[in-house]
Amino acid sequence: MKLVICVIVERDLEALLLTEQNLGRGYWFPFDEIQPGETRTLAAKRIANKVGPHDFDPICVLKIRCSDLLPCLPSTQTYYLLTKSSLIRANVPNTVKSIWMNLERINMAIKNRELLGLEPYNVLKTILERQQTNGWDKLISGGKIFEEPTFQVVDFQQTDLNNPANSSPLEQLISSAKFTNKVQESIFKEFYSYTFPSEHMSLKAFTEAMDNKLSMIEKSKIQAYFRAFDSQKNSYLTYTDYLIGLAAMDPNTSHGGILSF
Repeated sequence: MKLVICVIVERDLEALLLTEQNLGRGYWFPFDEIQPGETRTLAAKRIANKVGPHDFDPICVLKIRCSDLLPCLPSTQTYYLLTKSSLIRANVPNTVKSIWMNLERINMAIKNRELLGLEPYNVLKTILERQQTNGWDKLISGGKIFEEPTFQVVDFQQTDLNNPANSSPLEQLISSAKFTNKVQESIFKEFYSYTFPSEHMSLKAFTEAMDNKLSMIEKSKIQAYFRAFDSQKNSYLTYTDYLIGLAAMDPNTSHGGILSF
């Protein structure tokens, strides 16, 4: 699957245009799959034209995220930068709910859990830092276009838990939960199926992911579980947060026994 993700910037406002995703999943970048015979630039224009009545000028590819090391990652993602034009197209129905957010507004959205994931904050922060250094015309000067996803896979070894000197606390936890590399790959696929195309898990996505893992009584404590998983207090979970949380709750660990698979 090849996705184009539109990073639409209003230069004067230093803001991003984000759209509401399906099923109330939160605000994120406009995106879609590249259609047969379509270039990244054409795909970016097509996607952006659905957002609102303004024209948007394509600038450049910001980054391409792909990985040969994670075959379970189902998509290659091209982040394409566009800017808002002064031109307005007539008689264009606005069928997509969208909002301009600067960094301050995005920070508020993170606290209120209004976003699908944290990418808008990270991308806009990077854009503004590069703009101050290089200007808009040389935004990607010196920057890397290709990025490898950085999901952590913990090497599973059947260690002697009575002699854990050679294992880190994380490795001990993963070994105790019996999360082999194959199990971790399965958990990663599950995580991404709820967060796609973001790489961060919101409370809503977490609630959906845990639906078949908790009893009815435990489901009433879902926000408490989310806070426990969110050890970095980011209001969103990474794959590693999710993996560690599941391992800690697994019946095989000393304090586990809540989860049912």
